[in-house]
Amino acid sequence: MSPEIRFVVVPDQFPESETPIPTAPQDNTEPAHIQQQNAPKETPPLDSEAVVAHTAGMWKYVPVCADEPEPAPEYLNTLEEYCGSRVTAARVRGKKHKHEGTNCDDWYETAYLGDITIAAVSDGAGSKVLSRIGARESCRAAVNSIKAQLDSLMRVYPRLTADLCGELTGKDFTEACGRIAEVLQNAVNSAFLSVEAAFRQRCTDEKYTRLMGRPPVLTDFAATLLAAAVIPLENGERLFVTCQIGDGMIALIDTEGDMSECIKPMSIPDGGDFSGETEFLTSEKMRSRDALRARTKISRNKSDLLLLMTDGVCDDYFPDKRELIRLYFDLIANGILPSGKTSAGITPEQLRFYKALPPPASYPWVNDPAVRLPLRYTKKICETANVSYEELWNNRPALELGAIELEEMSAADDRSMRLRMWLDNYVERGSFDDRTLVIVQMKNKG
Repeated sequence: MSPEIRFVVVPDQFPESETPIPTAPQDNTEPAHIQQQNAPKETPPLDSEAVVAHTAGMWKYVPVCADEPEPAPEYLNTLEEYCGSRVTAARVRGKKHKHEGTNCDDWYETAYLGDITIAAVSDGAGSKVLSRIGARESCRAAVNSIKAQLDSLMRVYPRLTADLCGELTGKDFTEACGRIAEVLQNAVNSAFLSVEAAFRQRCTDEKYTRLMGRPPVLTDFAATLLAAAVIPLENGERLFVTCQIGDGMIALIDTEGDMSECIKPMSIPDGGDFSGETEFLTSEKMRSRDALRARTKISRNKSDLLLLMTDGVCDDYFPDKRELIRLYFDLIANGILPSGKTSAGITPEQLRFYKALPPPASYPWVNDPAVRLPLRYTKKICETANVSYEELWNNRPALELGAIELEEMSAADDRSMRLRMWLDNYVERGSFDDRTLVIVQMKNKG
């Protein structure tokens, strides 16, 4: 059971019918100053920050049972230098799973083909004991399928990237996009077949039957799937192709553009038949080609950041278009992403902005409450320094300077380790799920 906090609401004044009736003073009446000292003190309601701080210390850490088959690792983090991109990725076990001693259900995989970058993330259904296996197998199958299909496609269609540079309404561009879209849709089908094979391999295995008290069924492996491919083009743009089953978020950021237009969501999270539900890769309706077409998105633009995340992250940054900018700022402020502007030097205005940054905040770490990792929060920066997102956008180097002060984060030379530390320690009210974030930073062609 998740920790909870109860509130006692104390009224500012008694209702008129309950107001004490004054009486004549008696000889044994205490002096007024003694009465004031002995009067019951009103308990002010806790503000949001106090609630977060109080709740952060209530979570417990329970390791996963060593006897459970195929336990998921507590953490994953990777930093990859590909031909066309730098990929920083991490996933951590959520507070609720740590509190209950259950496995992390998230997974991710990345790969490359020449200067093309491929990525997938998945979130196993929380109510399904073996969903972590479905998440792992679906990511691996999807990434391998996309890579193999693109390799084959580019051999039989040598003009593919040239046609992708054509007129957006032209026949060649439309046909090329259709072929790329089919690659993603076929990859989703391959992911399903891989999950189905994983189920069949385990459905008669006594270890899994003993774990569940019954033979496993296919839906025990239910998981979401978010897959993406990025193809750099000769005209300086990039083609982004995505397909999403279930919740989570895929988004693009143009860090060189105007802030008002820098965010482009590339997915619309699925919902099930009822509020709070989501579709999964194992859902029957996901076998439909029409269903997959509706979940496939294509965009050609100059965005230089691609983010794939499970709902453990995107739910903390909602609504997406505005709050994904806050996510971008948080990544810079904690040393995970560079601002991209420091080569030009720090201006006097940015230096003044840096000096006005509030101190970092820290909360007890679930794994060890005695450990507190100082982190910077864009919300706190905006509230304390009275600045807008627009001002932050123009002063990103100051945020990067602020990240240098975070000694534990700066000591981790690998930015994927910084990402892991941040995912594992940032505190947001009502946030307790597994967290996975894959960041693809595009390199300029040539």
